[in-house]
Amino acid sequence: MVNVVLLEDLAFRGFAGEEVAVKPGYARNFLIPGRKAVYATHDNKLQHMVMRSNEERTLLEERRDFLYFKSRTMQRAITFTRNVAVDGQKLEHPLTKADLAAAMRKQLKRHVDEQDIWLPKGSEIKMLGELNVKVAVDVPLLMVEEMQESAQSDGGKKREMLTVKVAIQKDEKKRDRRENGSAEVLEEDSE
Repeated sequence: MVNVVLLEDLAFRGFAGEEVAVKPGYARNFLIPGRKAVYATHDNKLQHMVMRSNEERTLLEERRDFLYFKSRTMQRAITFTRNVAVDGQKLEHPLTKADLAAAMRKQLKRHVDEQDIWLPKGSEIKMLGELNVKVAVDVPLLMVEEMQESAQSDGGKKREMLTVKVAIQKDEKKRDRRENGSAEVLEEDSE
């Protein structure tokens, strides 16, 4: 690893004026030629490093976490595998807001309260398929201040509604075991 001083904010790496450790090839082939960073020599540190207070650093970390969560919700869907009833479409056990909150903590690495989740049809999901779920998330204070400067709006805490894609699929293994009988299930378990 080599240390570099960032010249601009980079998602998931750091903020301008911050010294970070990166792989040598990443620094040599991307950061340095793209003028996104300089090697952390004594002169470069004096010229480019920005000293931040603990409060500023905390605000920047909250902003980074929020942007990371927002990008993750756009890039991937939360997938559930569930058993279905005899008709082949309805779930044996409906998917609740608590299930969604737990999945977001595990898959998207973000704590979300159940009351912040908005389901399109009530408080639980009872059918297979894909749907969009809305999640209310607090916007970090630093970003609220940036929005207020640009919009000149009044103060207060801001929340943003993010859309999370949810896909619910059949548990094919369970269905195949029921159709083939218990003898084959015992053979699979013994292997």
